[in-house]
Formats: sequence, structure tokens, C-alpha cells
Amino acid sequence: MPSNTRAHASSSRVRPDALALFATATATAIAAPPAQAQESPWRVYAGGAHIGFSTSAEIRAGGQPVPGANAEATSNRSLAFGLIYDIQPGWSAELALGLPPTTRLVGTGTLAGAGVLGRVKYGPAVLSVRRDLLADGPVIPYVGAGVNYTLVMASRDGFVSDLKVKSGVGPVLQAGLEVPMNGQWSLFFDAKKIWLSTTATGTLPALGGVPAHAKVRLNPLVLTAGLSYRF
Repeated sequence: MPSNTRAHASSSRVRPDALALFATATATAIAAPPAQAQESPWRVYAGGAHIGFSTSAEIRAGGQPVPGANAEATSNRSLAFGLIYDIQPGWSAELALGLPPTTRLVGTGTLAGAGVLGRVKYGPAVLSVRRDLLADGPVIPYVGAGVNYTLVMASRDGFVSDLKVKSGVGPVLQAGLEVPMNGQWSLFFDAKKIWLSTTATGTLPALGGVPAHAKVRLNPLVLTAGLSYRF
């Protein structure tokens, strides 16, 4: 009995100490300030885009080169939007998209009298990796490189009938700058140079329906300005 009494007394002394320790730890945890939330690595952006082409073409009719024949693609304006992910400080990945515009293919050189050869609706997409040149400051310039995929969504006939234009892939170089306004919003200006070639086929009713084939270098320069938001 004495032994049990001592054990019970010892247990009674330990239990209040343990409860006091637990209560102190709980109060400390509640009173401690919350950990500062990390900045999100994700940004979205939208803005206006101007697409200007540096076009040249090698055109054949009935399998034979057409001397002096060339073509150009008219410039477009569109709404650009995209997603940026910060891989690590100073490095980010960008997916750039845009509302599909329509360009006109116009004959030049000996084809100047043909007018509009056809119209092409296309959806551009660029995946690139960017490097910030200055980490801090009121303006953050950057450079980047990546790949472009241009999806041809529709072709409409003009001087060329049964016009078909293939989608294309090409390398991209980019440069731009961001102007942070606060922790979430930034202004930006971006330039992307794309090296893009494609092929176009069809027939020429004006020449008795002979088949036509063209290798077209488009090489667009895409200028974009707008707002980005970190979420």
C-alpha cells in the first residue's frame, strides 16, 4: 500500500506539469505571427499585338518557276495573351498565344496584277525560356529563346483556287522589358522574331487550272504591349 500511494502521488505531481507545458506550447503557437506567404511563381498577361511579316516566295506554275513572281503577307493586329512561370530567380518559361488573325497573300513582282492570291487564318503559339538581365530596379529587361508553332486554321481562295497552306514550326528570339507597378501588376513590352516557312498549293484558273506551288518564308516580327498579373 505505501508503495502504491507513493506512485499515485508521483503521478499527480507529473500530470499538472505536463498540462502546463502543453498549454504554454499551444499559447505560444497561437500567439506566433503567421509565416509570410511566398510569392506566386505564376503570371498571366494580355495586350495588343502587331504582327509584321518579312515575306518572300518561290512560286511554280505547272512545275515550272514563274520568273520574277513573289508574294507578301499583309500585317495583322490581334489580342495577345499568355502564361509565365518563374522557374527560379531570374529564369522563367513563357507560353504566348493570340486570337487567330487573318492575313492576305498578295502577289508582287510579275504577279502584282493578280491582286490577292488568297487569305489565311492562323493561330500562333510560342513556348520560350526567358532570362532577366536585371533582378531589381524600376525596369526589368529580359531576353529569351524558344520555338513557334503556327497552326493554319483556314485558307480562302483568291487568284489561287483550292488554296491550301501548311502549318509551320520555327525558332524564336525575344527581348522585352517589364515595369513593375506593385507586387502583382506590371506593364510590359515584348518583341519576338520568328523564322517561319511554309508551303502553299492550289490551282490557277487564269492559266487554265494549272497546279501552283509556293515555298513561302514569312519570318514575322511580333510586337506586344500590355499588362501582366501575378496570382
